[in-house]
Amino acid sequence: MLAGCSHLPYQDIDTTAQRSSQETVPKLPITDPILTENRETDAFESSIQESTERFSALKSNQNLSNQLDRALVFSQEAPVYDDLWQEISEHLFLAPANSENYQDYMSYYINKKRYLKRVSVRAKPYLYFILQEVKKRQMPYEIALLPVVESGYYPYARSYMSAAGLWQFMPATGHMYGLHQNWWYDGRQDVYRSTLAALDYLQALYAQNDYDWLLALASYNSGYGNVLKAQRRFLKKHPNGDPNFWNIRPYLPKETQHYVPQLLAISNLVSHKKTYQLDLEPVPNEPYFKKVQVSDQISLPKVAQATQTPQDMLKVLNPGYLRLATPPKGKHPLLLPIEVADAFEAEYSASPDDYEVTWVRHKIRSGESLSVIAYRYRTSSREIQKLNNMKGSFLRAGKTLLIPLPQNHQVALRSADKPKKYTGNKHTHTVRSGESLWTIAKYYNTSPRKLCEWNGISIRKPIYKGQQLVIQSNQYGRKVSYTLKEGESLWVVAQKYRVTTQELCNWNGIKKSAVLQPGTKLKVWVKS
Repeated sequence: MLAGCSHLPYQDIDTTAQRSSQETVPKLPITDPILTENRETDAFESSIQESTERFSALKSNQNLSNQLDRALVFSQEAPVYDDLWQEISEHLFLAPANSENYQDYMSYYINKKRYLKRVSVRAKPYLYFILQEVKKRQMPYEIALLPVVESGYYPYARSYMSAAGLWQFMPATGHMYGLHQNWWYDGRQDVYRSTLAALDYLQALYAQNDYDWLLALASYNSGYGNVLKAQRRFLKKHPNGDPNFWNIRPYLPKETQHYVPQLLAISNLVSHKKTYQLDLEPVPNEPYFKKVQVSDQISLPKVAQATQTPQDMLKVLNPGYLRLATPPKGKHPLLLPIEVADAFEAEYSASPDDYEVTWVRHKIRSGESLSVIAYRYRTSSREIQKLNNMKGSFLRAGKTLLIPLPQNHQVALRSADKPKKYTGNKHTHTVRSGESLWTIAKYYNTSPRKLCEWNGISIRKPIYKGQQLVIQSNQYGRKVSYTLKEGESLWVVAQKYRVTTQELCNWNGIKKSAVLQPGTKLKVWVKS
């Protein structure tokens, strides 16, 4: 059976707490380099802090009203909480009901208060949304703390088993729940979609495990099949026993044995944060972001510029987008700070073209260099490196680059919608196998840009065999067939029709060095 998540590597550590068994408490995922103090997470937390302060000031200036549904799952008359950590701490029930089983883990986390403080900063943009979804489904509040165990509330976290995102979905399980992955997008890192998928999955596991949340959590970590196997092994030795989590724990994978107690220990610390002097970053009881639906592909830097939102903050809210744009096909959700979402939605509806991308994809071919690619697209190597976050100029054949297009190139692409009027002769060219816009343009002594303009197509869209292209040129207006005579060469034929030998080679698919026999038929385009 598929598991929902896979943790980062574990190591053993010592602890001074007394244990009922000789088993060593594991070093938790927080020691992995991706989750400890490094440049990536430092920058991530800084962008959250700076943007939160900025938008808080904006909210104060605009005097925005807060109209929130504050209904609680576990109380009839719901008090209003200013800080979500306080609300969570007063509505935990899994941790209190199992308090005798996770004290060893409490000792570890008590010594990691600084780390938990950092996690609370990372959780700030996401916690309100996640908690509201948990409450809608009447799930335990502890579920909102599960990303602390899974990823440290860092959406870019990846395990050695290729699990990714806040909820650490494995690739196969992610696909099962609609979290698709491609060059442009990884749904496992999409905060909005992955949260809904994780809660759906947990609810399904809850039902499969006879409505036992601890077994559901164990199944989320190791797979429902491993939980069933552990229960069978336990019942084989204890036919009349209760196969709950704590009883089957010795028969579960080592990681899963520690997974549930970790969550309960963290939950208990949050519940008694004053007692343990745990300093958590306050999270206001109000939405941090709003989902806006966009059609077609849009440029994320242009969105950042239009909304005056730092690009780092846009990444914090939309980590599922792996490039500087949304995917090229279909409609896509975009999460924006609540203070700017409505204004952007109105502007985007009025002028969607303002947000179109200004680059194309280029698949690197063998032998290509950065300078060659830059020359082809009329840009610079430096701009390509900047757009692709490249530190050097090394290229690997088969990989894909985003290529920034110059402004005049963009004007040409837009002009495809309004082709210039042409009153001269026209010719229809049927695309053959292996041809490209570049080779066809060369064939007719024109440019790829002109071909696109004549046919109202985008230079980014590949052409296909059999496609009909209109050639609006007087340079070649009539094709004739010429039979090579004794003693004649390509040069003689070229002189006869006032063309070049290279053009004859291009039209007939031959090399200049080829030895042609009398009787060979040649295609010649006669100039008008």
